[in-house]
Amino acid sequence: MAADFTAAIAAWHDFYNLTGSAAFTLAGLVFVAVSINIGMFALAGEQGDLVQFARQTLGNFLALMLISLVFMIPRQSPHGTGIPLLFIGMIMMWRALKLWKRFEFGRNEQRFLDTSLFRFELLIPNTVCYSVLIFISVEILYGNTSYLYWMTMVILWLLMAGSLSAWFLMLRLAKLAQEQKAGGCG
Repeated sequence: MAADFTAAIAAWHDFYNLTGSAAFTLAGLVFVAVSINIGMFALAGEQGDLVQFARQTLGNFLALMLISLVFMIPRQSPHGTGIPLLFIGMIMMWRALKLWKRFEFGRNEQRFLDTSLFRFELLIPNTVCYSVLIFISVEILYGNTSYLYWMTMVILWLLMAGSLSAWFLMLRLAKLAQEQKAGGCG
C-alpha cells in the first residue's frame, strides 16, 4: 500500500514542478507590481480592498507554491501529504471566509475595486478550490489517491484566477495612478 501511494504521488512530480515554478514567478510579479505602486497601497490603507486583493492574490500563489513543495517531497506517506495539504486548505479557506464576511456582508467603506471583481476573481474560486483541497486532503489521509486528478482543477483554477487577479490589480493600479495624476494637475 505504501509503495502504491508513493508511486501515485511521484507520478505527479513534473506537474507540481511546473506549477511551483509558475507560482513562484507570478508571486514575484505581484511583488514587483506592489513595489512599483506602493503609494497607491498606502493611500488605500492596510485594511483597504486594494491591499486585501493583493494580499489574497499573493496568498493564492503562496498556497500553490506550498502545495507543489508538498508533492515534490520524495517518498511521501499519506499523512506526510495529507496533513500539510489539509492545513493549507483550512488556512486559505479561513482567509477566504474572512473576506466574504468583510466585502459581502461588512460595512460599506471606500472601495478602489468593484465588489463583483472581488467576488468572481477571488472569493468564488478560492471557496471552491480550497473546499476541494480540504476534501482531497482528507481522502489522502486515508490513503485514497483516486481524487488526485481533482487537484488539476484546484491548481489550474487557482493559477488562472491568480493570474487574472494580478492582471486586474495592475490595470486598476494604473488607472488609480492616472486619476491621481489628473487630480494633481488641476
